[in-house]
Amino acid sequence: MAELADNTEKHSVLFLLMMFAPLNQTGVFRNHKFIKYLPEYGIDPVVVTLPVEQAKSIFHTSIDEELLKELPKNLKIYRVPCKEERNIFPKPVSDFLRIYFSIQDNVARRWKENVMKFMGEIIAKHQPKLIYTSLPPFSSGSLGLEISKNFGLPLVTDMRDLWSHFGGGAMPSYFHYILSLNEEKKLYQKSAAVIYVTPQMLKTLQKISPEKTERKYHYIPNGFDTDFHQLKPFKFTPKADRVRIGYVGAFYYQPERRESQFKPWWKKRFHKMLEYRHVQDDWLYRSPYFFFKTLNYLFKSKPEFRKQIQVEFIGHTPDWLLNMVDEFALGSNVIHHGFVPSGRCKKIQEGFDLFLATSENIIGEDHYCLPSKIFDFVGMSKPILGFVTSGIQREFILKSGLGMICDPDDIPASADTMLELISSGKTFTPNLDYLQNFHRPLLARELSTLVRAIS
Repeated sequence: MAELADNTEKHSVLFLLMMFAPLNQTGVFRNHKFIKYLPEYGIDPVVVTLPVEQAKSIFHTSIDEELLKELPKNLKIYRVPCKEERNIFPKPVSDFLRIYFSIQDNVARRWKENVMKFMGEIIAKHQPKLIYTSLPPFSSGSLGLEISKNFGLPLVTDMRDLWSHFGGGAMPSYFHYILSLNEEKKLYQKSAAVIYVTPQMLKTLQKISPEKTERKYHYIPNGFDTDFHQLKPFKFTPKADRVRIGYVGAFYYQPERRESQFKPWWKKRFHKMLEYRHVQDDWLYRSPYFFFKTLNYLFKSKPEFRKQIQVEFIGHTPDWLLNMVDEFALGSNVIHHGFVPSGRCKKIQEGFDLFLATSENIIGEDHYCLPSKIFDFVGMSKPILGFVTSGIQREFILKSGLGMICDPDDIPASADTMLELISSGKTFTPNLDYLQNFHRPLLARELSTLVRAIS
């Protein structure tokens, strides 16, 4: 790891992060790791975030205090509370009003007054060179812009996901889409720099705001901590007893959203008739549906393998997942661990033989999301079993040499692929030239270089 030269000027950077440790959520880990390594490159992070219990409630997640132990001991964290959400109407009415009379989440609106109350004092004390914020939640971008304007500091916007072109759910109407698009465009135009996490995202970002790439848009992917020089070829050896296939985290699949998406507009309830989707996608592919379907097919043709394969999930267990297990008669093959602390999670993962990966199906395009959890598998010497569509996850699994691909649209072929792996085994050779581009200390150095170039 590179060391900071003695004559390198220290740069203070204000991190405006609605999601931050000890929240145990995917949206936390990317910036958690940046902040862990940035001081080694002369960047002094200052974090403004929400109180722990309030953030836990807002984002419906768990807490893992172990995450705080990874951070610099002298890290300054300001936990500024936001106003509680007030509903003067019954929940169904308030939900309707919130959805149809807003274009983004309401966290920034509730947080703004208190943040602005303390922001002047925080900036005066730490003298940050710029403000950095990470989306989603998307309202964080709007609040970051206002702070940037009020205090004359450049804003760096980190896009972990797309905004108006995000396919996870429909907009209430085309009018909502246009308003969101304009808000997003304004954010990109007024940001000093916009960071994107996969090459597939850049095409969409440039459509929204066609700035010169080298000046405005900067590629810094998610990554891993393991020293890539320690990565060695590893072999998956067939087991006579149990093959444990594990998945960690959420699937972001909601059956009711999918049902509404594919239902003709005239069959929808009145308030959903105007829904608009700029991106056509199918998030059933992000669920384990096609993996389960393959197992069901395999067990019917090779019933002896039913006793050999065990599937384990770490994370929230939604009702639809339980129903899906029942649909494919896999109750005796599936274990649900629920939420577990990061230390225990790692121990459970160490017992897995294969890691399951899934991806949404972006109709007519490549999927653009490479989840941070896939990097947790790097260095574990266990192969990734990718039930993924065309896009960045398929590209990563193949180029990294860390796994193999099953086509979710070809169940017999996927069953054959799994059968061959479980029966014959396979040697996997990590591609070090490719993987070094995702090493977190290197990524933190790239962010520090960007910070110095702007400030």
